[in-house]
Formats: sequence, C-alpha cells, structure tokens
Amino acid sequence: MTMYDFLKGKKLLVLGATESEIDIIKRAQSFGVYAIATDYNEDWSKSPAKKQANEGWNINWADVDSLYAKCRENNVDGVVTGYTEMRVQVLIKLCERLGFPCYCNQEQLDITRNKDLFKKTCRKYGLPVIKEYNSPDDVDEFPVIVKPVDKHGSIGISVANNREELKKAYDYALESSLTQKAIIEKYIRNGNKVNYTYAIRDGEIKLTSTCDTLTSKLNGDLTVIQNAWLYPQRQESEALKKVDANLRAMISGIGIRYGTIFFSSFVDDNANSLFFECGFRLSGSNKHAYLYRLGNVNYLDIYILHALTGSTNGIIVNPNPEPNLKCLTLNYYAKAGIVSSINGFEKIQALPECTLAKTFIKIGDECHDDKAILSKLCRFSFCSESPAALADVADFANRTLDVRDTNGKDMIYDRINPLTVKNWWAPQKAK
Repeated sequence: MTMYDFLKGKKLLVLGATESEIDIIKRAQSFGVYAIATDYNEDWSKSPAKKQANEGWNINWADVDSLYAKCRENNVDGVVTGYTEMRVQVLIKLCERLGFPCYCNQEQLDITRNKDLFKKTCRKYGLPVIKEYNSPDDVDEFPVIVKPVDKHGSIGISVANNREELKKAYDYALESSLTQKAIIEKYIRNGNKVNYTYAIRDGEIKLTSTCDTLTSKLNGDLTVIQNAWLYPQRQESEALKKVDANLRAMISGIGIRYGTIFFSSFVDDNANSLFFECGFRLSGSNKHAYLYRLGNVNYLDIYILHALTGSTNGIIVNPNPEPNLKCLTLNYYAKAGIVSSINGFEKIQALPECTLAKTFIKIGDECHDDKAILSKLCRFSFCSESPAALADVADFANRTLDVRDTNGKDMIYDRINPLTVKNWWAPQKAK
C-alpha cells in the first residue's frame, strides 16, 4: 500500500513542465497517481518534468479549451499547478470548466496577486504596510523600489536612487506588468526581509515557517539578489506576537480553506513588520522536505489531495518531528556571459545535510546583467540543528560550485559569508 492508497490510479494533470514541477510529479507518483505534465514545448529537453511524468502533453498550459478537451478524453481526475500566479489563473478557469475542486478562487487570487489590493486588505485587518506613492511625481524621498502590481518572483523590480533611475524603473515595471500598472514604495534599507508561511487544511490555519533573507550588496541597490534564506526567522517569537493574529484573521476573512500562503515583510530591529506582498500558491523555495521534518505535513500533499478528492482528509503529519531543525537555502546567480561549464553540483547534492539541489541553467545558456534581477544558476537547501554545521556546508558549496563562461571566467555573482550563517541565530543585543 502507498501512503495514500485511495489515490492509486487517479490521473493528475500538472500545468507546467519545468524543473520545479518535478517535485510535484514525483510526490504524486509515490502515491500511485498517474501524473501528466503539459506545456507547449515539443523539445522535451526544455521541459524536464515531462520526462519524469507518466505522460507528457505538448499543449500550452494556458490553452484552457484544448486542455479541457484532452482532460475529458483521458479521464483526468484533477489538476494542480505551482509557482506562478499566471498558472493559478488558468487553474481556476480550467477547474471551473471541468467541475474539479480548486484550492483558490478568482477573488482570492486578485487579493493575493495584486499588490495594491493586498495592501488595502492588510490595512483592513490591521497589518502595517510599506509607504507607497501614487505616481512618480509624488515621490518625495529616495531610494524607492518599483514593481509591477501583478508579478512575483522579483520580475520587473528595480531600485531607484534619483529621478532618472525612477523613470527607467517605472517604465520597466509597466512593461513587465500584465495590466501595465506599477507600484512605487519606499525602499527599506535597514530592514530584514522576512516571509511568514501558513498552511491551511479544511479551514485550519497553521504557521509552518518563518525565514530571514540575506541579500547581496555587491552592486548597492541596483540589484535585488536574495543570496540565502534562513529558517526560522531569528526574531520569530517577538515578531509573531505582533502580527500572527492579524494574519490569521486575514486568511480566514478572505475565505481561504486550502493551500499555502506566504506573506512578505520587512522587519526592523524591534521586530516590527511592514508588509508589501504575498503569494497564495506553492512557493519556489521548495521547502516541503524541511517543513515535513519540522513536524508538519508535506505541503505538496495539500494540493495533490485536494485536487483529486476535494478534501485533505487523511493527510499525513510527520510523527517524528525535529522541532529544533534549521534550514539554509543558498541561491546562486549569474554574471553576464555564456555558460561553458558547470562543476561541483553533484558533490554538493551528495552532502547528507542537502535536502534540495536544483539547476536553472545548462551549457550554452546566455545570462544577462542588464536588469535588476540576474539569471539564476543553482539552488541548494541544507538542514541541521547546528548553525555551525550549516556554516560548514555553505563554505563547502561556495568552494565547490564552479560555473565558467566561454572565456573561462567565474560566472557566480556572489557567495554568502559562512560566518554570517554561523552567528545568525545567536542572541541579539537589546536595542
């Protein structure tokens, strides 16, 4: 018997076939589910999840009409997606056509995707938000950060330190926006970016993780590079006392009953949060292995079970939690150039502390540095109760991962300081 034997033989369609979707497919297959991946690529080397899936469709995941017909023809039982709001939009439409359960509705997606609506909803539930400006003409101090109102994953984001940079940043954000709208906010230099993540099962809300973010300062404010995420957030207890009840009220208030949602904020030295966006979807951080070990469900199970049954009844919670477990996720970004070699990935992946290893590039890919967000190279996650052990694996990864361009030059943009990791959770001096 599988862990969820009642799912055996059911057919699950996954919208998208990138490297990220492989985790969903493998998890579903471990329950005996027949997994199908779809996107428009006929060249499956560009869609690695199709190779992992039981079946691959060369249909654009945004083509609702074609997918509807194909699902009916093949007796598909449920549909899931992850990692982008655009796919969630398609998921809502496709599930409605098919009469399938969908964890999210259009109103919830609008609130959690649109930064303007999100901040208005935060105010309604008493959550503090970052100062914003109605237009470039209203900006009265620099720096500011400019973003599309309806994109996530750092797409279309720039930091502006003067009027000339503001114009470029605003135009770039408008170009990146689906609705040609941008939001301008005060840029928080001294705050620490923090995510609060909650899992919801049949209306029951559980905080699953908090994390701090280490950002690169190599190019001042001109790049927005998240070098590392550290779990849990080092001010977790104090910060949650001020916002947890309000966040839970907001989740309930907008009617969320299933799924995972993360809230992004900046937290100052006194553990005060200022919120600026959220995501009601699977997170690209792929931290399900860590969260399960902490004592949660594997949050992929929420999406798979709900898609195939309309419920999360019988979901498995880890019976052997490791409540003191910490997690370090390293993100490596690229300098400009054409990738000619990638070495050391397998050695890092083989470390006993490694719970995630992903590549986002291949030999021959061209990386650019003309935008605020650079090209991703690799991502690794490591788990341990010991900050010193996490610092050691960070040092090993920094020394071992080697990506070169066609001129033989190092393409890794920045590497974190392992000592920062070692000391991150040490008691902080009182302010």
